[in-house]
Amino acid sequence: MKISTKKLFRLSLFSLCLSLVVSCSDDDDYMAAEGTCTDGIMNGTETGVDCGGTMCEPCTTTMLGRRTELYVTSNAGGNITKYSISGDSTLTFTTQSSSAEGIYYDTNNDLLVQASRSNLQLEAYSDISSFMTDASLTTTYTGAVDLESPRELAVNGNTYVVSDNGSNKFFVYTKSGDSFSLANTVTIPFPVWGITFKGNDLYAVVDTTNDLAVFYDFENNVIDGTLAPSKRISIEGIIRTHGITYDGTDDVLVMTDIGDAANVTDDGGFHIINEFSSKFDALSDGEVLTLNMQTRVAGPSTGLGNPIDVAYDSEENTVYISEIGNGTVLGFSSIGDGGDLSPTFSKDLAGASSIYFSSDETDGNSGNSTQSSTLKTQLYTTNNANGDINIYDGVGMLVKTITSGSTASEGIYYSGTNDILIQASRSDLMLAYYSDFSNAADASIVTSDFSSNADLTSPREIAVSGNKIVVSDNGTHMFYVYSYNGSSFTLENTVDPGFNVWGITFKGDDLLAVVDNSSDLAVFNNFLNNATDGTLSPDKRITIAGIVRTHGIDYNEADDVLVMTDIGDAANATNDGGFQVIQNFSSILEATATGGSISLADQTRVSGASTLLGNPIDVAYDHKTNTVFIAEVGNGKVLAFTNVLNITGDIAPTVSNDLMSASSLFLYNN
Repeated sequence: MKISTKKLFRLSLFSLCLSLVVSCSDDDDYMAAEGTCTDGIMNGTETGVDCGGTMCEPCTTTMLGRRTELYVTSNAGGNITKYSISGDSTLTFTTQSSSAEGIYYDTNNDLLVQASRSNLQLEAYSDISSFMTDASLTTTYTGAVDLESPRELAVNGNTYVVSDNGSNKFFVYTKSGDSFSLANTVTIPFPVWGITFKGNDLYAVVDTTNDLAVFYDFENNVIDGTLAPSKRISIEGIIRTHGITYDGTDDVLVMTDIGDAANVTDDGGFHIINEFSSKFDALSDGEVLTLNMQTRVAGPSTGLGNPIDVAYDSEENTVYISEIGNGTVLGFSSIGDGGDLSPTFSKDLAGASSIYFSSDETDGNSGNSTQSSTLKTQLYTTNNANGDINIYDGVGMLVKTITSGSTASEGIYYSGTNDILIQASRSDLMLAYYSDFSNAADASIVTSDFSSNADLTSPREIAVSGNKIVVSDNGTHMFYVYSYNGSSFTLENTVDPGFNVWGITFKGDDLLAVVDNSSDLAVFNNFLNNATDGTLSPDKRITIAGIVRTHGIDYNEADDVLVMTDIGDAANATNDGGFQVIQNFSSILEATATGGSISLADQTRVSGASTLLGNPIDVAYDHKTNTVFIAEVGNGKVLAFTNVLNITGDIAPTVSNDLMSASSLFLYNN
């Protein structure tokens, strides 16, 4: 190796300065070489801004600053743009793709990986930090041409997951040395886009919705074929989500909202969820993470129209956005309470798609998986004999009985987020709110913190979405819509659906309601935004073949399963009941026109003498164990049927608990 005299002189001079414990002045030879050492930009061979490398004065701690790099892909030309935030410099890497989405930088191996939309494969580029000027990159190695329409890339160790919305799949690769091997091809039962790891758990946005799904312990549960999420919730305030990232240091999850897909210029935003783990873990499957638990940034000043992806710097609490609609890369700091903020960082980049933030402080910081010890399943039940609340565990065994302020009740809900229980009292004709409910001991008597006005006449079921409660009342055949906080209920609307009501459940923002005295199901799209005093007709009403008269209903987001009960002849309360399970319900519902019917071929039915079903008044479905729980009012029982996705006919229950006048059920299943 040949070293120039000039370089030897610099090394000697630097050693002398260190030995004398004095600093070298700005007049030394380091500053005479090039303008790169005085331009306020980290360029050339510098290791910090205007310092280090072969040409500039050695960096002090103050001069060096942080390594803060953004890597952004583009669907306009396939280039990768590297922004040095602290160095205020930009490098453009020309790749062998003409369009790309999904990017990751491995700082330990100095390896940059992107998912090519043009070449339909993973592409790896090495020695990225050695490039000090714009460069044309050659792939070090690639994956096979497996992909259809890659959108995002999430990495955990040597596991690389590509979210592909061609056929809504996850392509799972294992990186070994200088190669990618396809380990699994996973079909996901919803439209996919952004993904991110939190420990070993994989979080995925549900495209075309405001939903967030999680696959716990993903790598140990991944399979070829269809994989349902462990839990799916809704994020209030988002119209349509695309981008997602999680930071383990701050326990922060950030999601983007593209708004109306047809408006790509000014209706976008992003949501920050601080203390994400505790908030998410407390929610039961299908529940809503409300706006008061988030910070939203949106408005004309933000420059957000179609924020397709997001990255987060936990050291500076800064959110970075790839804004494909306006062709920019944006940064937001000092976010505070959110709102209509102007970006503090803005760079033009046509076709900006995926974004990845890299720094020494944040690389590899995906946080911790959700611990199984924090997850639980509890079944809350009411009855019309004495108003007691019976609580069962996940296998249907009685845990405790609590005496409430009602002597008869129907309609029940428990929130793990706030540790509250709400029930509809048939004796008092009102909603009742009980706080600190988990601490109520077995056989204790609880008093409600507050109640609604006595507006009701014959409450049958309640359905909850965020801070809104819908009561189905078959005295007046009306829906009573309440809002609630920690101190009161407010009656917002009284809605006439035009039919006899009983069971209700939410499917996202849509309300599903059984039509009593029939086998029909009614669907009210975006119910809470459309509910007004007076008549509201359903957007769709269809018949469920095989049912004589329906009462109970439950929809499960994670498995996309609908369960409805059949009480048969109301005069026979002992042995002619049943329940029906509809898998892949969303697609079947979409394919069934109003006035149409879902055939028995698209369902499974459990009924017969062995079932003990005479008048199954309510139902709950546990997606963790594929178990259906039934409140059987005719025979006075709470029943459980396991493996319901694979059984049909006259099946005996796996659990049978006596409960006189059993009425409503709510399954808390986080």
